[in-house]
Amino acid sequence: MKIRYLLSKINSSSFTTLRDHSLISLALFLLALLPRAYDLSRFVTADEAKWVYRSAQFLAAFLQGDFPATTVNLTPAVTTTWLGSLGLTAYYTLHQADLGPSLTAWLLSLPEFRADLAVLVATRWPMVIFTSLAVVIFYLLTRRLLGTWVAVVAAAFIALAPHFIAVSRVLGHDAPAVVFMTLSLLLLLIALQPSSPLPSQSPPLPSATSLLFSGLAAGLAFLSKAPTLFLIPFAGLVFAAQVWGRSTTLYFWFKRLILWLAVAYLAFVVFWPAAWIDPMGRPRAVFENAFISATDREEAEAESYWLTPDLGPAYYLLNAAFKLSPLVLIGAGVAVWYMGRSLKERFSDSVSQRVSESATRKPSKQADKNHPAASPPSHPTIQPSNPLTTPPPTLPILWLFVFVILFTIFMTLSDKRSPRYILPIFPPLAIIAAWGWFKVSSVMCQVSRSRFLALRSNSNFTFLSSARFASLLPSLLSSLFLSLIALLIALPYAPYYFTYYNPLLGGAYTAPSLVKIGWGEGLDRVGRFLQREHPGSRVGTAYASTLAPYFEGNLSDVTADHLDYIVLYVKQVQSGEPSPAFIRYFEHFGSIFTVNLNGIRYADVYLGPALQPALTLTPGLDHAILPLPISFRPLTPYGHLGEPLEVDVVWRANDPLPATPSTVTLQPLSAFDFLDEHNDASGRPVEARDMTILAEGMGQLTRLADNLVVSRHRLDIPADLTQGRYALLVDGRPLGKVDLRLFQVPAELQQISGVSFEDQIALVGCQVVSDGNTVRVKLAWQAQKDGLPDYTVFVQLLNAAHERVAGVDTPPLKGVWPTSRWVKNEVVADEYLLTMPPGLSPGAYQVIVGFYQAGSGQRLTLTDGPDYWALPEMVIKK
Repeated sequence: MKIRYLLSKINSSSFTTLRDHSLISLALFLLALLPRAYDLSRFVTADEAKWVYRSAQFLAAFLQGDFPATTVNLTPAVTTTWLGSLGLTAYYTLHQADLGPSLTAWLLSLPEFRADLAVLVATRWPMVIFTSLAVVIFYLLTRRLLGTWVAVVAAAFIALAPHFIAVSRVLGHDAPAVVFMTLSLLLLLIALQPSSPLPSQSPPLPSATSLLFSGLAAGLAFLSKAPTLFLIPFAGLVFAAQVWGRSTTLYFWFKRLILWLAVAYLAFVVFWPAAWIDPMGRPRAVFENAFISATDREEAEAESYWLTPDLGPAYYLLNAAFKLSPLVLIGAGVAVWYMGRSLKERFSDSVSQRVSESATRKPSKQADKNHPAASPPSHPTIQPSNPLTTPPPTLPILWLFVFVILFTIFMTLSDKRSPRYILPIFPPLAIIAAWGWFKVSSVMCQVSRSRFLALRSNSNFTFLSSARFASLLPSLLSSLFLSLIALLIALPYAPYYFTYYNPLLGGAYTAPSLVKIGWGEGLDRVGRFLQREHPGSRVGTAYASTLAPYFEGNLSDVTADHLDYIVLYVKQVQSGEPSPAFIRYFEHFGSIFTVNLNGIRYADVYLGPALQPALTLTPGLDHAILPLPISFRPLTPYGHLGEPLEVDVVWRANDPLPATPSTVTLQPLSAFDFLDEHNDASGRPVEARDMTILAEGMGQLTRLADNLVVSRHRLDIPADLTQGRYALLVDGRPLGKVDLRLFQVPAELQQISGVSFEDQIALVGCQVVSDGNTVRVKLAWQAQKDGLPDYTVFVQLLNAAHERVAGVDTPPLKGVWPTSRWVKNEVVADEYLLTMPPGLSPGAYQVIVGFYQAGSGQRLTLTDGPDYWALPEMVIKK
């Protein structure tokens, strides 16, 4: 009985007439919301920290009444900063007790390139909800243009388009641009519709109302991203086309274009506080910036990637095809075929009609009276209508085709290059594809309907007796089937929807060799790995802002000095940055951690340090002399005093390679002046102040891979050298600099463990020597972290009453090597001389040591509480 009741509801007129679309709207909203809201903290894109910062600056300026300062970007991305401001306000409201009393002060405190993950997720939520609601509005507007079936399927395609999901679950300006541009386009087409709606449609919006809302959406699109300015010439084309083939005049449509532009301009000014002060200057600045950006050759020239071809005019065609769903690509292809056939048939009919009219004479009045055709026609039989399959008009589809083609040409003529820039064609293509699938579904429904009617004639279920239901059920099933397929295509890529590439074009197998890949996805896994396995280390990466929310260590450029680990991302590998030799070198020796997402290798973590460019590449030197050292790499971030140092040199060399080994020498920094005129054309120093060779190592040039020649050198570093920088030369030519540090406790000192000053500096060795008049204290300190402030060491001699009788306060090594220069695990051996005052009473005296900040006098404390440590050996005064 329950099943019959539910099925009877499906067959009820209130459902089948689709007058109440709330259930469909709710279903589409949830279909869009769930994949966007799932696991929002998973990864961070390369631009998001910047957009969180800009949103904070925008909202702070607005709250302070500094309206010109709301110009945080001339993209202009105002809709993005409004959405980000909503998220920031919500986050502050929920965490006000922890953040402080002032929203403005908190906003101004947010950093520019290191967004807190919880704050970033909060700014994503308004974008998620906004784009999910937009899918519902797309459905409602498309239904007015093309009927319910096409609208439902198109909305499902848009909701589940992997590329659109990807950009609409992060804070950026791409999704708002797509939404407002599509809304403006659909409303513009509705404004051009005839006054008589389709049988399955609700009464249409009045033409003027649709036009006003289209202009409003266009203004918001212009506030989102500069390429949306394409709507202006496109709207002009649409209005101009109305004159041709209609009785209305050019002036009639020109007035409507002016109205559309005026509303768009007002929206642009009203929703951007900076334009309140400068209503003419801000739009002009956006136009100028758009022109400069579109003609900037730097980004276009960067498309000549090392591993990907220069696609030229085919760039956006191929990138769009790789990001489209197979359902949309196939459906759009069917629509193109059907539209071509339809236009061909119309042309043939028009020609035939003209031939027939010219060959037929006008009949006489008597003949008209006696002719059966002159009798009034009988009233046509009204067949049960199917609200889902009423044939939609083709004119909106034709305009959507025109939009897709012209916008693709528009972006191709620009020098801007990114798969995200072509996103505005995705919703129109989804609607076109839904229309194409409608044509396929119509044929299939005719076959299934006949079988269903046969089933109905042999069935006892009353709900099957409705002709309307017989017409409706196949359409419902086909729309649900297409939506399910779209869902199954998108879900495997959750939450890394940016990793989707169309399987019809080879997907992950062909995309890396044809299109650029990567916007931060996968680096979250790298950050979690480093935080778990190597916390506090120094890491080099090209995308520091994407690692920062997941890794608390020190992040630097991928070519920085003294790196513990290096992260190479897929986009770097494709482009050969920082150099092809750099990438080949690390790929040859292998990574310690790899991230693979949906068949694509996105990131690798390698042991540091990084390759450094050889100083023989200095401008003015002769680089034609081969073999030429192009880069070098000590195999440890710092050279260890008293231990061997291995150095790799990467060469530019032709076969056959030299049979004689190359020699790398360690010399004082004064051995050559790296940048002055004393170097001759070969890079050999002519004038030198100190050519002392402190260590040397020979290495044979070896070809490890194509275009990768390396020699490895082992240098035995003396233990008696002082900490600091030294020069490396290769075969007498300047190679680079190396830092030498001490990482072992000197053998003559007594080793100490468990003495740590606030987990910043540990005492690891000591020695006390007294001659009766002086006390010589040798101490070995070890840094427990990088980035220490400057501390002062105090060494004091106390009597039995714990009174200070002698002491010294000094920065380490008398200020030559302050604690701010220490690196993690470095050992600094220092010596302090205490002079006993004359007349000091005989007895046992205790030596205490510790640190304090010179400015405040605040001492560092030990783990168990005291602010000093007493050496175990007493000083005996005889």
